[in-house]
Amino acid sequence: MSHNYGMKDKLLQLCTCTAIEVMTAIGVTLYLLYLGQPILALISTVVFAKLIVFHFIMSYFDKRNSKSQALSLKNA
Repeated sequence: MSHNYGMKDKLLQLCTCTAIEVMTAIGVTLYLLYLGQPILALISTVVFAKLIVFHFIMSYFDKRNSKSQALSLKNA
């Protein structure tokens, strides 16, 4: 049952912060393409991609850190 909770938690996190970042990136890029600015669209895509990857990395390390803290409290 805990496996389902973990998946639910992951999907909830994906639907909140990351989804907003992805939708914003797509919207800005498409708008810049609509305005005829392909270079600015490319730059914004690169910047948003770095932001989204950074978000996933920080989330990974935060979860890893919280798991190690939980294990150390459990062993104490």
